[in-house]
Amino acid sequence: MVNFLNNDSKTAALVALGVMAGATFPLVATAPAAAQSTQFVDVGNGYWAQPYIETLAAEQIIAGFPDGSFKPDQPVTRAQFAAIVRQAFDQARTRSAPNFGDVPTSYWATEAIADAYGQGFMSGYPDSTFQPEQQIPRVQVVVALANGLGMSASSSDNQALGVYRDAGQIPDYAQGPVAAATENEIVVSYPDVNRLQPGQTATRADVAAFIYQALVAEGELPALAANLNATDYIVGYDGSGSTLQTVAGVVPAGTQIPLRYPNADGVDIVVAPGQTVATSLEVVGNLVNSANQVLIPAGSTVQGRIEPVEIRGASITAARFVADSLTINGRTYNMDAESSAIAASEAVNAGSLEGALITGAAESILGSLLGNADLGSLVGAVIGGNDQVTSQSAVIVIDPSQLDLTVDADFNVGG
Repeated sequence: MVNFLNNDSKTAALVALGVMAGATFPLVATAPAAAQSTQFVDVGNGYWAQPYIETLAAEQIIAGFPDGSFKPDQPVTRAQFAAIVRQAFDQARTRSAPNFGDVPTSYWATEAIADAYGQGFMSGYPDSTFQPEQQIPRVQVVVALANGLGMSASSSDNQALGVYRDAGQIPDYAQGPVAAATENEIVVSYPDVNRLQPGQTATRADVAAFIYQALVAEGELPALAANLNATDYIVGYDGSGSTLQTVAGVVPAGTQIPLRYPNADGVDIVVAPGQTVATSLEVVGNLVNSANQVLIPAGSTVQGRIEPVEIRGASITAARFVADSLTINGRTYNMDAESSAIAASEAVNAGSLEGALITGAAESILGSLLGNADLGSLVGAVIGGNDQVTSQSAVIVIDPSQLDLTVDADFNVGG
């Protein structure tokens, strides 16, 4: 349950926290709602964690610094995390906290640590210490939330953790809780939704995102709107706030999968001839089997690359999209699929490229083709280098919605 600072004794304790620790880390709100800012100078529009941070600030769960900043990339300590857990959740204590040797009664977070321990969110170390000043790893944050909220996975741990390419780095003790948190859409992984980064220190932005999603799972806050970019980093999120039920089955060779650029229709990708560009695209519409059961839900991610293709008998290169993997409800499957070749062209105009995603190499070619017109391009929005780029005066314009991505070999999903 969210605590909205209506407990006088807790408010007094948080004011003390602001005096003693606020100069370096005012993560927890300490002032009345009317005095708290919900917008921060270093958390602008487009910042990946903006909705998490601003909403929690509005709910008086977190706070910023006196200079109007939030410092989203600053690391979080175990004591600081205990303090925000105490502020965000109103769980009953189920056990008594021991006297940790490194947490004196005068320490600013003593009560918060006792609450976090008593509520089951956090534990100490075998040597009877809590290590309050230790920076907390992301995996400890996830485990704390899953344990404190009593979550368990409905599927096997291996199945739930299969979404993470770095699953082998998750400690044994954490696998069950991380699997449960993943199923409950608590895990937010920026910049790569398929990497947990378990040993990496949690930042203030990370903690805000995890706490927000935990409150959503508890029914205390609404799920983010599906059109917000922040949802791209929620592991297992399908665009509706819940995981669409799918069935296991075979996607047969010859199946065509309609695509678009993620969260955007009508966006072209422009590359230079000879250029290889890694990118991800999004499945449009549910792909069903003969029994009309969903095998691949809309919004699933296809990871792959745009690569050059030599057209026999022609003097100019083309490109195609080659798919390597497919992510469904947070689980990734290898796939073998490719589109037809798209030839490079000199017949382009600035108007038709409005809003396109243009690589740096392609932009330099377009400058000469269009007389250095202002393209308004988003250089770097498509990940990829300028390797193997030819000197041809042409570019390749790819409309993802027109790609006829065709599966070359049967592959299984949902198993």
